[in-house]
Amino acid sequence: MKLSNLFKSSLTKKLSLILTSKRSKEEIFEELEETLVLSDISIELVGKILKNARESSKLSFEKVDFIRVLRDEIKRIFSLADTSTASKPAGLEKEIVMLVGINGSGKTTTAAKLAYYHKAKGKKVLMSAADTFRAAGSSQLSLWGERLDIPVIGAERGADPGSVVFNSLNSFMNKDYDVLVIDTAGRVQTRDNLMKELEKLTKIIAKFSPSGPSDTLLVVDATMGQNTLDQAKRFKTFSGITGMILSKIDGTAKGGTVLNIVHEMRIPVKFVGTGETAGDLELFSLDEFIDSILCDESES
Repeated sequence: MKLSNLFKSSLTKKLSLILTSKRSKEEIFEELEETLVLSDISIELVGKILKNARESSKLSFEKVDFIRVLRDEIKRIFSLADTSTASKPAGLEKEIVMLVGINGSGKTTTAAKLAYYHKAKGKKVLMSAADTFRAAGSSQLSLWGERLDIPVIGAERGADPGSVVFNSLNSFMNKDYDVLVIDTAGRVQTRDNLMKELEKLTKIIAKFSPSGPSDTLLVVDATMGQNTLDQAKRFKTFSGITGMILSKIDGTAKGGTVLNIVHEMRIPVKFVGTGETAGDLELFSLDEFIDSILCDESES
């Protein structure tokens, strides 16, 4: 499934109704503002988008003009994302990827998908089940490992996740693995003790790879709306996020929350989960993302 087919509720039809109405200019902008905010784009970002729309000399309140301005604004937002820290070489050309996120974000399933993604490219992959807090955390990843024929190093519930990561890194570095995918426990961003645990895991990784993880990816539930920005800020403070993976994209996801995080934090989207099976993980495509939100009205 392509990303362009995932967002079922396109903005285009809603914007078209507003822009072709007989209302005054100010009334039209008020309705545009409300529609964009209801698409999970923050008020601050909506204000910037509409400010640029007002200043666009070619904007004549035709649908195609406004959609063009909106497309350009989305591209501008993503162009500001800092990719300089993404995919750092971890040493010996081995790649260490740590996944972080809140409870219920789909992190463990995403870890399995990411491992399968690399395996399908011919790489030898190891998974680390460092979610020892959740009852089924380690066993869930182990089941994925059996299904995908990818080895998993884990421990019993309540075990020190640092020891799991340490043991995983020992095996990873001493054998001919290419990629290590570390699944961490979901945690509430307001619990400092749980967040600081991520700092500990990063320090353990640094003992094996001085540059730290190749990537620390925040798994974002795309259906959760604007509160994901606060989550992202907290996780970046404690774990140095280098990118995002969008999970649980379906007809209820509106896409605006992604713009908020990219705009505010300057971190890129790396992958998108497009379904429930192991192969349902794709590299993020900006053009397809924009098409999914602003598809042609005739395609809606």
